Amino acid sequence: MRSETCRILLFVLVALTLLAGSITYADNIYVSCYGSGTVDKIDSSGNKTIFASGLNNPTGLTFDSSGNLWASEGGHGGNGDGAIDKFNSTGNKSRFASGLNSPQGLAFDSKGNLFMAGWYDDAIYKFDSSGNKSAFSGMFWHPEGLTFDRSGNLWASSYDGQICKFDSTGNSTVFASVNLPLGIAFDSSGYLYAASSTDGTIIKYGTTGNRTIFASGLNAPCGLAFDSSGYLYVVNEGSGTIEKFDPTGHGTIIASDLSEPLWITTQVPEPASALLIGAGLFFARLRRRQS
Repeated sequence: MRSETCRILLFVLVALTLLAGSITYADNIYVSCYGSGTVDKIDSSGNKTIFASGLNNPTGLTFDSSGNLWASEGGHGGNGDGAIDKFNSTGNKSRFASGLNSPQGLAFDSKGNLFMAGWYDDAIYKFDSSGNKSAFSGMFWHPEGLTFDRSGNLWASSYDGQICKFDSTGNSTVFASVNLPLGIAFDSSGYLYAASSTDGTIIKYGTTGNRTIFASGLNAPCGLAFDSSGYLYVVNEGSGTIEKFDPTGHGTIIASDLSEPLWITTQVPEPASALLIGAGLFFARLRRRQS
């Protein structure tokens, strides 16, 4: 009897896994609006709400593995009034770091360390989970966007037109030169996308560095982010809009009337994981009852 029950429950778990993989879940989009001092949330239908307000020139955004949103407050240049804030799912804010000089892009590594582009300091900083700050790399002129590849290497764009790759020790190599690259992001296949604000284009790079124009005619593109379905979201700072691109490069405006939008991040719900965890707990509970 126990063996038969185990086979049935195993079948149920496999079925749930397949079902979870076949469902498409909507992502939420978060954008920092420098002009209004807000972080705006946009759902899959384009509906906009204010997630956080009263921020001092918000810039970089990212999510941690627990679903908390992290945001840079750029402040005013080198005045030391920049900060990094942590927001839980309800929008409650806690201060993680302060006294920063114009922090921009943010990114977490797989170990939970937070990396920050220090624009005014010409450096990239690393924070551990306790908030201890260390210089990860210096001599990088006005860093902007940050992202990690699948191998754990940090990539950064800079105001002087460079996209660089950093190993775990902070040593860098120049990967490409772009006219004012800002946002950078990897798709699920490992291709790198970069926003050229000056040229109004999105550039796509193959793993060997070969370059193609993915989209053109944009208005000062800045932040980039992918959703769980492989669509690319682009902030048009110049027009105050967000544009959604399918994998072929066809774009549609999904949000407008944003006040100086800069950086963007997507929150990918993971109900499939919760479903499988719940099924596993049920399976374990039933086995205990039978033993």
